[in-house]
Amino acid sequence: MNRISKITPYMTSRPPSSASGKPMPPVEFSDQTAWAAWLYFVDEMTQSDVAKALGVSRVTVVKLLNDAKERGLVNVRINPSLAARVKTSRLLAETYRLNSAIVVPENPQRPMIKQLGDASAFLLLDGLTKGDVVGVAWGKTVLAAIEIMQLEQPVDDLTVVQVAASPNGLSADFSPELCVSLCANKLGARSVSLMAPALLSSPELKAMLLNEPTIRNQMDVIRSANKVIFGVGQLSADATLRESELHSAATIDKMVKSGCVGALLGRFIDDNGAEMTGPTHDRMLGLSLDELRSIPKRVCIAGGKDKFAAILATLRGRFVTDLIIDLPTAEMLIEAAET
Repeated sequence: MNRISKITPYMTSRPPSSASGKPMPPVEFSDQTAWAAWLYFVDEMTQSDVAKALGVSRVTVVKLLNDAKERGLVNVRINPSLAARVKTSRLLAETYRLNSAIVVPENPQRPMIKQLGDASAFLLLDGLTKGDVVGVAWGKTVLAAIEIMQLEQPVDDLTVVQVAASPNGLSADFSPELCVSLCANKLGARSVSLMAPALLSSPELKAMLLNEPTIRNQMDVIRSANKVIFGVGQLSADATLRESELHSAATIDKMVKSGCVGALLGRFIDDNGAEMTGPTHDRMLGLSLDELRSIPKRVCIAGGKDKFAAILATLRGRFVTDLIIDLPTAEMLIEAAET
């Protein structure tokens, strides 16, 4: 069934034509403006279909719809919750000097991680161009964004790179390899994985691996990323970082006692977003936090009040250009900046 067939019953046959050959408005409507407004706003036809029904150009339809608003035939109301969310998004972006902030509303019917993933996928795909190198971290929220990615039009010469090496105990359900390969598949891009463990046994072994031609070439491509999508880790007993076994529980507990509030790419940060060195710092392979900060577009997905301190530290450290977050945590971040 085509779109024009959605018109109300009086449109079962085409309205009479005027001397000019254009369809006349049905008797229910005072003029062409009212008819156009009804077809577009009530029957939910596209502007192109309205133009066909009226026998006019699409430009004329736009003018008719604007005229309908000016004459009061159509009243546009913004849902108060949407207005509040937009206001929060703009204030959050302004407060933390972000390019953009998308604030996701609370929805008890849908897991927050899925809502954050939807918004993140949209933001990452926006402006994707030929030759882009997209860095991908790992985690449940990052995977949620990747799973719903879908390009409307193919983009040539895309590369997806793995910015964090693989923790030994990380579940295959959201591992770096899965996130990178799935993202590359969704975007029709080539994939570059980091074929080495995230935590090595010694700084000397790390130096040796970085001198290996294969690893060196992989790192060169990874460092060329101009976009990246990543999450923020908190350090509670049920944290994904603990589940990954990248760091031992004893190491994480020691870092927390020293003032660590969160982790990015498996690396520890304090409440101001400064990287904290610990017993594993010199043995970690993958993108450094300074290198992360140098990527032009840095899309961060984070949500939940349990991650508030880690998210605040990430913003203070200037690691984020574009943020996707839930409404309650966004409000907490704005309040924190005002105190």
